[in-house]
Amino acid sequence: MKKKTMFLLWAGAAISISEIYTGGLLAPLGLGKALTAIVLGHLVGTGLLALGGYVSFARRRNAMDSAAFSLGRNGGKLAALCNVVQLTGWTVVMVVQAGSAVTALFPALPFAPAALVLSLLVLLWAVLFGSPAQWINSAVVILLAVLSGTLFWESAGRAGGPGGFSEGLNFALALELSIAMPVSWLPLVGDYSYRAKDPACASAAPFAGYFLGSVGMYVFGLCIALKTGEDFFALIAASRFRFIACAVVVFSTLTTAFLDLYSAAISSTRIITVKNLKTPLLVIGVCSGVLSTVFPVEAYSGFLTNFLTAIGMVFVPVYGVIFIDFFMKRPEDKSRRGINVPGAAAVLGGMAVYALCTRYEAGIPTLLSIAAVAVLYIPAVSARAKRNMTPAVDL
Repeated sequence: MKKKTMFLLWAGAAISISEIYTGGLLAPLGLGKALTAIVLGHLVGTGLLALGGYVSFARRRNAMDSAAFSLGRNGGKLAALCNVVQLTGWTVVMVVQAGSAVTALFPALPFAPAALVLSLLVLLWAVLFGSPAQWINSAVVILLAVLSGTLFWESAGRAGGPGGFSEGLNFALALELSIAMPVSWLPLVGDYSYRAKDPACASAAPFAGYFLGSVGMYVFGLCIALKTGEDFFALIAASRFRFIACAVVVFSTLTTAFLDLYSAAISSTRIITVKNLKTPLLVIGVCSGVLSTVFPVEAYSGFLTNFLTAIGMVFVPVYGVIFIDFFMKRPEDKSRRGINVPGAAAVLGGMAVYALCTRYEAGIPTLLSIAAVAVLYIPAVSARAKRNMTPAVDL
């Protein structure tokens, strides 16, 4: 895969309603602090994303095969199951967002049919363009950037709104919201990076594409909220460029959700053996389509925040173990138990720290969770390495 293709793949993944919406949530901080949180958070989160891509490239293994390398055969299956669930959930979130936006643009259109059509389009896109090395996906991403710029220009000319924001947001939480979005892609970046041509294509291109795209979308959402006191859904409902707005919604859903759907199918092959990847692709696609049509749209905002938290709580510790194994050059876990017990214990410890930080709004959960994994796991890896290096003694 070429660098340009990889760059556009991840720029397209970043151009989504989720990023715009989440950027608007940072408005209570004001422009200066919010921009600082966005840039710093994305440097950390996208850095972890790029590192995940590099690990898969260096091992020539996809995302969940890398998890099995560190956690063992059964540990890898459990991680893959969690990944299928969260990627199916992301597909549902993308479709619900798009369905809500489209019905805001065209109020006469019921939500359920709109969600169903969008689900079918995502499934079709994944089946046709599951391999991202397709020129049409790159062309659509470029078109999407131009259309998003048009909407941004329109929002800049709108009159200001009331600008009243709640005070329930501090800088640490804003930073975590900026870290969480790129980190949520960690469990699938390896599905594309392991096929890259060189290390720069595997890590630098995803970093540049996602960082530029996601920061731009966060700033877009932030500016909308600060300028108008509204979120993205309210903006497009009142947009003069209704068909451009609709195109942005539909195309951003396709270029983002197909990655989730395709990687969910790849992860499922670690759990069950299939001859053709299209079988799990179709099954997961149909399930996500059904769930999208019955999703309680009014609960979307709270669901998105909790969903991001759940993904981070599981996969930040998992990748903490993967990164430590990689840098300490620990060999693949092939224990008869099928699970790396010290690694699993470190993951559970990291999850507990992440959950506590989130519950009590203390610190930055992602960084503290990784620190906890390091404290718990590095001594175990070091001790094992020393045992393996100890020469045998003849008695």
